[in-house]
Order: sequence, then structure tokens, then C-alpha cells
Amino acid sequence: MAQYLVAAASDGRPWRSQLRVHETGSPLPDVSRARAVVFWLADPLRELYPSCFKEASTIAERARSCGARVVNAPEKLSHTIKSVQARLWQDAGIPCAPTITFSTPPELERALRKTTYPAIVRPDLLHSQRSAHYCATVDEARALSAESDLYPGVVIPFIDTREGYRRTQPGTLWARFFHKKRVLVFGDDVLPNHVFFSSQPLCGAKRSRFGRYLGRNRRLSWWAYVDPTDRRALAVDNAFWRNPPEHADLMRRAARALSLDVLAIDYSTMANGDVVLWEANPYFDMPRPECGVMPRERRLAERIGGFHRGVDRFLSSLLDEEA
Repeated sequence: MAQYLVAAASDGRPWRSQLRVHETGSPLPDVSRARAVVFWLADPLRELYPSCFKEASTIAERARSCGARVVNAPEKLSHTIKSVQARLWQDAGIPCAPTITFSTPPELERALRKTTYPAIVRPDLLHSQRSAHYCATVDEARALSAESDLYPGVVIPFIDTREGYRRTQPGTLWARFFHKKRVLVFGDDVLPNHVFFSSQPLCGAKRSRFGRYLGRNRRLSWWAYVDPTDRRALAVDNAFWRNPPEHADLMRRAARALSLDVLAIDYSTMANGDVVLWEANPYFDMPRPECGVMPRERRLAERIGGFHRGVDRFLSSLLDEEA
């Protein structure tokens, strides 16, 4: 996996002409004239990529000694370990699901006895729902104990976001389906990304209503306008990214609690207005529009173009600050 670092110099020119991209593993860059160093690295960095962490830490130390601002510092890229993330958010009063950690099968058994069901059992270090399991009962969870990819891991009590909506908005998408929202944070800028609906508890692009239009079925995406449920999901998703962000102050607080400036945050909203944060990801995907999910129907050229402008504003702000 390629890892990158961005350094912005300080000589009065626009940031685009001052951008320097360094691929880890190549000779260390000269950051003596940098105003800011922005790390764009997979996480958790120290735990999964120790050699990259060592190099990045050296670069960060040199940058700080020159008075440069360090963004998404290497040592902070371990704050997205699920158990660490939950602790930092809870300490800051950020609403999130609690975690119970385990590193061995006996510890997993003890964790399973402490939680309520249904529950999520997943690796502590991985993103994108890799090796994550929804377990309706303790027996289903125990059956996972032999999976080596699960360790170290966490057990998380499952929060059913549909319940309140079933009482107050029966028959709506929110009552019928699980959902997941995502925003992108660039400093103080909070940009809505997407909202997905799914009949499966672990909600992501592939498991969502839009997942049926991936791969060989991409050419059938026009059916989303015919199917009433998909048409409504599409309308909600498009309205989400066009409107001002929900809970922007909370998302900024969540980013600061993790000591990160650039990241994606996945969350859900309850019928009573409460929010639960699921996951922070500082190495999120921002694909070319044509490679995304339903690019035409979801206006991805316009949507992702807005994210690029967010990056532009953030990098420009780094050069506007005092070194």
C-alpha cells in the first residue's frame, strides 16, 4: 500500500505550486522551509505499518523543529483503534458505542459475557467493516473464536437506529432500514458525504440499497428511479450532501478529541435527534466520480468536486496561518 505525505512551502505562491508529495520509503524530504506537513497515511500507523511510522515520526520531528504545523501526526494515527477511539470520545462526551476489548479466545469469552445482544464483534485495528460480524446471540459470537483475523478485537453492543423511527415515523426508510451517514472533516470545514440504507445491520456501500447497482449491474442504475424505495433513498442521499452538515460542532469536537484535522466520520441519527458515532477514518476513499456508486444518479462529479474544494480551502488555510 502506497503511503504519502504532503509538504507545503512558504514563499507567497498559491499552495498548488508549493505542494510536494513524498512517498514513504523514498529518501527523506527537506522540510526546512515547509509551513505545514500533512500526513496522508493508512491507520493505525504504528500498529500496522511500523516502518512507515518510524519514517513519518522522523519527518514530523524535523517539521516541528522548523516551526511547521503537523497535520494528522503519525502518533495520532493510532487514535482510530476502535477501543482507543471509543475511550477518547467517551472522555470528551462524544456519543458513541462502548467497546469491550479482547486479545485471546479466553478474553473473548469473558467479553461476550459482559455485553448485551445483539452485538458486533470486530477487529480492533481494521476499517471498512473488515472481519466485522453482527451476532444476534452469544452462541453466534462464540462461533467466531477460531477466526485469527479477529484478534485483537472488540465487542460492541448493537444499537438499532430503527426503533424510535418505528414509533414516530412508521413505514419510512428510517424505520424500515438501518442507515449510516458520513461526513468529511477538513479542519473546521464539515462536508456531508453520503447516507446509505440497508436491510443488513452492518451498513456500507456494498450492503446498501445502492449496492445492487455495483459491478455488472452498474448499467441498470436507472432502475433506482423506478423502484419507489430506491428512488426515495436516492432523494435522501442527494439532499444530505447538498444541505448544510448536521451536528457540525459535534463532528469538529469528535475530530479534536482524536487530535486529527482531516478525517471521515461515520454516524447515525435517532428519531429523537440523538447521534451515535461509529467510526473515524483519516485515510478515507475519495474516488474519481466515474468509479463511485451510481455516479450519474448521485451526482458524484458535483459531490466529489465539493470535497476537492474542501481540500483546497484547508490546504490554503495552512499557508495563511502563522508558522
